[in-house]
Amino acid sequence: MRLLLLRHGIAEDAGPATGWHDAPRELTAEGAARMERAALGMRALGVRADVILSSPLPRCRRTADIVAEAIGGVAHPDRRLAPGAGLADVEQLLSEHPRAGCALLCGHQPDLSDLVAELTGGGRAEFRKGSLADLEVERLAAGGGRLRALYPPGLLRRLASELEG
Repeated sequence: MRLLLLRHGIAEDAGPATGWHDAPRELTAEGAARMERAALGMRALGVRADVILSSPLPRCRRTADIVAEAIGGVAHPDRRLAPGAGLADVEQLLSEHPRAGCALLCGHQPDLSDLVAELTGGGRAEFRKGSLADLEVERLAAGGGRLRALYPPGLLRRLASELEG
């Protein structure tokens, strides 16, 4: 299975709140615009997903919607991708989509770095806001995958420019 992990775009400042207290934060106008460009870069790379799932928090839902519009598909929020999601949550979630050859999950930090580290048995990947990791996963278990690529958001936006010609 191909697993794409996407960190949400730039969101409003959290202020002193942490965890679920900052749940209503939305993408900023700049964050949405940058994510739109990055999503076009994903399209330029030929990214397609059989299923697109996101954290239910607004910043992830909007990010996933932007990407779904660019690459085709519909994003579905799921509480199991909320902050604190781990490999067991991802395994349970993806078991509900057994025919998906490629799944795109939009989530949060440090969860995404932790997932990459656990799946690859290696170091943590740096996920800036809007970064995309591409993994080949033989089994959803520790050491069951390998990192194919990690695309920083700036590179994805530059690829969008090449698509436009």
